[in-house]
Amino acid sequence: MTDAIAHFTAGTAAGMAGVLAEYPLDTVKTRMQVSAPVKVPCICSPISVTTAISATAAAPRTTYWQCVSHLYQCGGVRSFYSGLSLPLAAQSAEAAVIFSVYNSSLQHFLRKQQLQPQEQEQGKISTSCGDHTPRLHGLRQDDSKHRQQQQQPQVPVWSSPAHWKASACAGFAVSFVLTPVEMLKCNRQMHSARPHWNHRQATARELARHLLSAHGVSGLYTGMAGTVMRAVLGNMAYFVSYEQCREWLAHGFARSSHDDEVVPMWHSMLAGGISGCCYWTIAYPADVAKTKMQVCPLARQQGFTRTLANVYSSGGAAALYRGWGVTVVRAFLSGSIVFTTHEHCCNYLRRSPSALTHVYDSAVASTPKPPQEPQAALISH
Repeated sequence: MTDAIAHFTAGTAAGMAGVLAEYPLDTVKTRMQVSAPVKVPCICSPISVTTAISATAAAPRTTYWQCVSHLYQCGGVRSFYSGLSLPLAAQSAEAAVIFSVYNSSLQHFLRKQQLQPQEQEQGKISTSCGDHTPRLHGLRQDDSKHRQQQQQPQVPVWSSPAHWKASACAGFAVSFVLTPVEMLKCNRQMHSARPHWNHRQATARELARHLLSAHGVSGLYTGMAGTVMRAVLGNMAYFVSYEQCREWLAHGFARSSHDDEVVPMWHSMLAGGISGCCYWTIAYPADVAKTKMQVCPLARQQGFTRTLANVYSSGGAAALYRGWGVTVVRAFLSGSIVFTTHEHCCNYLRRSPSALTHVYDSAVASTPKPPQEPQAALISH
């Protein structure tokens, strides 16, 4: 229970920190993927599907700086943060789910492989984000044998089926949280760049109400197939690359350090940044198709596979990776912040039982309790 609360709380804080840092670049990424920022209709737009198709086909492609300039001219700095409130709340929940499911799944698959904590400490396998032998900052600095054991030959993380399976489980689970958020976020980001519209921008609640009334719950889950592909493939690259980089850095650091030294913060920042780049390099084509399905009526009707094929046939691999450059910058920044925040929060909560108890007591206190009968009435009965 203690580890579950620590990972959930640390994931929440990491998600909030990451979205605050990356959101402006995420807005530019969404605009670049669609390629027709002004003429592609919002899901709530009264423009017909036929008009939308012709407008999308005739729209010119834009560069990064043209996209940034257009956003700034339309609404200033606020246009880069359009729809921030929804992702800020949702991505904190998303990160909490990802880290919680990943670590619990990792424990399950390691037990299934009959790997005991003693075997892991002897260098059989590494679990930098797991609960068996956490490699977080300072968590093992009191163990004088830890750095000596790190020098022993280790099986690479990328060859561990448990890490791949746990990452896939985390990606699949978070897809159910991520799809409605992406649907509302992408449409709000596109809506903010239409200076010729006279009516005000629809709020996330209004967009959700419109989708539910027009399409039911399935309207919020448009592009689910693309989100699942993005989350599963991306998180497999995300966690495995992070843990492997941390293992390489920790192994190299141990050769030239003393036993009482703590692994520096830049290890987690560098490994987190690299893992973020790996996530989006692997998952970006699926995200392009997902975004088009969520903001373009034609792509929504065609489905994920056909949309992905149409994007490839229109421009090859370059079309599948349109806007990838700004996304990699965003991913490096976000990955370094998310993993560093998560590790420091876990480190603090595990080293401070009173803080972890306070988090648990606050959650219990916020849970509504059923009303109780007066004491006098109980005595009379």
